[in-house]
Amino acid sequence: MLIDQEHAGIIMRAKTHPRQLGIPLSRWGRNLIACCPFHSPEETSLFFYDALGYWRYRCLQCGSEGDLVEFVMRSRFNGMEEPAARAEAVDFLGTLESDQGKQTQEEHPWIKEIGGEKSKVLENFVRYCHWAACRSPSSAEFLAARGWNIGQAQLYGLGYYSGDPEPFISYCMMSGIERHQISFYLDNLEAYHEPRITIPARNSKGLIHSVYGRVLDDTDSPHRYISYASGPSDIPFNIQPDISKPVIVEGFFDALTADLAGIPGVVSTMYQELSLSHLYKLKACGAESVTVILRRELDRREQEFRIQKYLKMAEQQDLRFKSIVLPKGETVDEVVRKNGADQLISLVAQTEEDTVHTHRRSMLLQDIKENFDTAMGCPPDVSVGYALNTFPKLTQEIDGIQSGCFYVSSKPFGLKTTLLSSFALDLLQSNPKLKLIYVALETPRRQIFDRLVAMLIGESVLTVRKQSEDEAVNQKILEATRDLMAFVRNNRLEIWEDQPAFDNQELLNTLKEEVREHPNLVVIIDGIDHLKVSDHVDLSDIHERRSSVVLDLYKALDIPIFVGGELVDSEQGLVGPRAYLRDSDAIYWLESKGGNLFLTVDSKRLGNNQLYQGTLSIDPLSNRMQEEPWNIENNG
Repeated sequence: MLIDQEHAGIIMRAKTHPRQLGIPLSRWGRNLIACCPFHSPEETSLFFYDALGYWRYRCLQCGSEGDLVEFVMRSRFNGMEEPAARAEAVDFLGTLESDQGKQTQEEHPWIKEIGGEKSKVLENFVRYCHWAACRSPSSAEFLAARGWNIGQAQLYGLGYYSGDPEPFISYCMMSGIERHQISFYLDNLEAYHEPRITIPARNSKGLIHSVYGRVLDDTDSPHRYISYASGPSDIPFNIQPDISKPVIVEGFFDALTADLAGIPGVVSTMYQELSLSHLYKLKACGAESVTVILRRELDRREQEFRIQKYLKMAEQQDLRFKSIVLPKGETVDEVVRKNGADQLISLVAQTEEDTVHTHRRSMLLQDIKENFDTAMGCPPDVSVGYALNTFPKLTQEIDGIQSGCFYVSSKPFGLKTTLLSSFALDLLQSNPKLKLIYVALETPRRQIFDRLVAMLIGESVLTVRKQSEDEAVNQKILEATRDLMAFVRNNRLEIWEDQPAFDNQELLNTLKEEVREHPNLVVIIDGIDHLKVSDHVDLSDIHERRSSVVLDLYKALDIPIFVGGELVDSEQGLVGPRAYLRDSDAIYWLESKGGNLFLTVDSKRLGNNQLYQGTLSIDPLSNRMQEEPWNIENNG
């Protein structure tokens, strides 16, 4: 039955258009919409669409659906027997049997388009996948989670592919498509075998040029989106002719949900960088201005520079340009679903056209508003930063470990590594979503392993380096080692050693990638004096150059960065190297006096000069540090 409907639809698509039906039609996204005559009271809920390769109708309220012949049968010749009604409908649409007999393959749009055979294969794949989606509970669950039902998915040809090509190949053979054609045009079909939602992409003429697949879960798969057919990647998804003010978004469902809501001209770059080629194609379809809507990224500076690049590209094409960066965590898909199409349309209309100056101003206004919203969204009794459970008074005084550059030093000098190790273990144990990267520039990585295991079990480093005569101690070492391995397996802990090419740019690029995958990232660099630097050669002082590296990291990443190094204590206070004092948000100074350990946190940037002062205790075996018990009792 599916094949018969398909062939009937192809005949009607070659000759007819919904506007020949003689009913009032309005443009709704890329589709047409009208009042549904098949249920009472009539509602504007009847869509005409050709997402499956030929014109069909579907009412999203009563569920009525079919091709144009069936629409005419039901609306004009209701009551007649089906064969007679079909004949009258075909005659009404002007497609007589004699015309069908004369119709040659050359008249078919597949043949008129270069690569028409490819369109035939892809459209059959789209129809097969939609048929499969109607019978797949997993695809229905995925669509329902995004607020879609099968009827809405049909408007855009969304489907489901199980990963097994054989049923589709059998289906194609019934349609006269040979196996070698499938392998040639769907050249990636057998490369990916996991189930996926399929999304057809059409050019401005409405012909499919590729079919994309999306995995059904939201894991960080390197192949979350793939194309089953090799083809042009610079055609904006959902591109339409005669759109003077296209809106460019990032994701497939951002464009689809906006189009379903009736917002005209919303296209997607399919998570690719906006390019001149995208703008060429939009301008060829009538674009006079473009609006780019982006999801907020962690690296705001880099995103701002990229928008400035888009602005220059638009100016080269004589296109007016607007840019909108959504609030943190929001997408166009979510905005439209929660607040409706009018809010997004109003946001685009009220946004000023960009020049270099207005862009900087609009970005600044958005940042100020987001900064306020973030502050007001944090209750008074909740720490802004990450907690340190063994340092409760410190957590309270500094409101948790927040984004910043913090310099850590001590007297004697070796205590700063012990403090950093204690901080590292506390952060991992107290904050389940946090990831920590410990850059050990002074000591071998194996020593860090031993130190952390010793701190976990309360034994000395020497104890954990060999088998103990006490089997209970061996068991504790085993369990602590497993805990340490679990941190690593769960991608919550990495320990890096020094590398010959560990320069500013390499370190920055590596950490940027980490922040994209793990926003809750903390970096500890122990031994800043050993950091190799190959840029900033204009700075003659090596300390100044190394300090500039850390400052670059902090400005670009906006995460907590602890830097361990050497400071000099004098009667006037802490001195040198000056660059560290100038660039750090706070200085953690640990000093041993009279058998006691005193930790102070000083800052000239964060309000009072002295943010915290407390007494620490140190485990005599493991050397793990924490606040004195009286501090814990009074502030726990």
